[in-house]
Amino acid sequence: MLILTAVLLFAFGTTVTVQAQELSKDEKKEWKRKAREFKRNPAALKSLSESVDRYKTEANEYAAQINEMEAEKANRRARIAQLERENAQMQDKLAATLNELDQLRMSPPPAQPQMDNSMQGLVFRVQIGAFEKLNMPSTLDGEGDNMDLEMVDGLQKIIIGKYPDVESAEALRSYMQQLGIPDAWVVAYQDGMRVPMENIIPGYGQ
Repeated sequence: MLILTAVLLFAFGTTVTVQAQELSKDEKKEWKRKAREFKRNPAALKSLSESVDRYKTEANEYAAQINEMEAEKANRRARIAQLERENAQMQDKLAATLNELDQLRMSPPPAQPQMDNSMQGLVFRVQIGAFEKLNMPSTLDGEGDNMDLEMVDGLQKIIIGKYPDVESAEALRSYMQQLGIPDAWVVAYQDGMRVPMENIIPGYGQ
């Protein structure tokens, strides 16, 4: 019985609390037989011990893999939450831009210089936004409102104003910045084609 108890403790690697439990006659006979086999064959007992150790090692490895997968899942959830927050911020910025455009259409800048509605020759305009994935409603691009939507290099750009001189465009750019659009900047067109400002005014913006 001592040998039998030692085998059970070694095989399962746990501390066994012996409880008062009666075994049947056949069960006692069977366990005594197994104990005698291990006593006569130490190699089998050693193999059983090694198998238990190997299974323990594999179980620990699987537990570590599960922990890694759980950590990766938590990181992915955190990334998704971050992307959702960034998307909400972009939606808020878009709503604010649309609101500013509505205010601009309702309240044009005071003492606005005379604008040239023709795109022939040299024309200066003001760009107030450029979006890669968020498309502005085409209804905002009305006739005769001096605002246009352009697709350039995969970006939808919002252009306002048409001036024959850069000073007038600069005045509109300053007004847009006062409205809360800090990235407003002056762009140039030659016969309806957009051209770099430095080609028109060398050293502009430096």
